[in-house]
Amino acid sequence: MSVVNVGVFHKILVPVEFEAPESNELALDRAVAVGDHEWVAVGVPTVRALELAARLARGGEVCIVHATPDFRDYATWMPPARIDELDGDASHYSTTVLQRIAERYCTDVTLHYVIRSGKPLDVILDAARTHASDAIVLAASSRHRVNRAFLGSTADKVIRQSTCPVLVVPSVV
Repeated sequence: MSVVNVGVFHKILVPVEFEAPESNELALDRAVAVGDHEWVAVGVPTVRALELAARLARGGEVCIVHATPDFRDYATWMPPARIDELDGDASHYSTTVLQRIAERYCTDVTLHYVIRSGKPLDVILDAARTHASDAIVLAASSRHRVNRAFLGSTADKVIRQSTCPVLVVPSVV
């Protein structure tokens, strides 16, 4: 039996940023074990973005995107085989986290994953074009406004450069 799209959009892209969980968060559904004693979490705004995307695309597709570090950009030299190993590990752990988080928060949609090394803005915009996204649902950074002014905001840049609508989930409830 095929699921018919009854959502507002058919294809939605959701960028996901990881964070280190607080010690009291390890039991929450936002944290995922990625090793023997390593945990990775996503923020509350990211969870809300995933849930919103699933509702808006019900019966359609949600593409979850994560940009991993590009180890070739670091100011140190490593053998190419080691860089490839780091890229492989980052991709493996990212896939594990995204799949487990998506199982919890994205129901009634077909899931796709894009995990690529590079700058988050470039990875997000390229994935939106490649997957012909109807919209992007993006969690706003929870960083303080002063830090965002100096560092730049990926959300602000995605809004300005995206060719499809962007819905921003605020960092405050």
